[in-house]
Amino acid sequence: MENKVIKQLNGHSGCVVTLEKQRNQVFVSKSAADAMYNYRLKKQLKKQQHFVSAYNVYTPEIFDCGYKNNLFFFNMEYIQGKTLAEYTNDISISEIPNLITCLFNCLYFENSKIEPRANELFGKKIYDLHQQLCSFKYLQPAFSILESFDWSLVDKSFCHGDLTLENILITHDKKLYLIDFLDSFYNSWMIDIAKLLQDLDLKWAFRNTEVTSNRDLRLQVAKDTLIEEILKIDNGTQKLETIYHILLLNIIRIYPYTKDKMTFDFLNWSVSNLLEKINKNKVGVVV
Repeated sequence: MENKVIKQLNGHSGCVVTLEKQRNQVFVSKSAADAMYNYRLKKQLKKQQHFVSAYNVYTPEIFDCGYKNNLFFFNMEYIQGKTLAEYTNDISISEIPNLITCLFNCLYFENSKIEPRANELFGKKIYDLHQQLCSFKYLQPAFSILESFDWSLVDKSFCHGDLTLENILITHDKKLYLIDFLDSFYNSWMIDIAKLLQDLDLKWAFRNTEVTSNRDLRLQVAKDTLIEEILKIDNGTQKLETIYHILLLNIIRIYPYTKDKMTFDFLNWSVSNLLEKINKNKVGVVV
């Protein structure tokens, strides 16, 4: 029986995401936009399958996977809920600490491994990016910091890969679901935390929306809670510093894909903000 497409959903580049129905079952189908993306989508599927649900944090159940017209796809459970970005305006301040702590506890890997090639892998990524953005002279101070940093401090572990507030759903019974896993050149829980701070500190997910004191207060509480959790672990201060260097790298990685002035302005402000925090040892502090 042919699946009925109900509507197209937003997905990251390289994928087509649709809400579909077969008989009485509604599900989400994610497929590669072209055959070159098949390999990456398979890796994303494996990440989602290997995620261990804990602390009231889950992933949608996988129903099926395979190929259609030489394009890889997988079908999964449809979760009804809001993204955390959407929920930010509704959440009560009192529930934020528990929600963020649950997220941190499911992401943080106490027994993370040391990756001997970490400096090499990050160095190559930074070098390639620097070559690509060599005409952006105002990024030179940021590249100098990234090129001299000791990336061997980045733990090797399982990670989501693109853990923005838009890729976390919250249901009516307050369960959290991680969606849209992404493959990465390096896997680390610290990369996931950096992505969260991209929204909680820099407010990337809200860059095109009106500023509200109500939302900003909630983001501040969430950011403070997350940083407190990081500082509780062994070498927490050092790990937080490393996470903010990853955040700086994440922001610079957006430049090649940016076309509009508003986003360029946001990126420029973010780089300046992060450089000030890193240079003045104020990571995690709003300036």
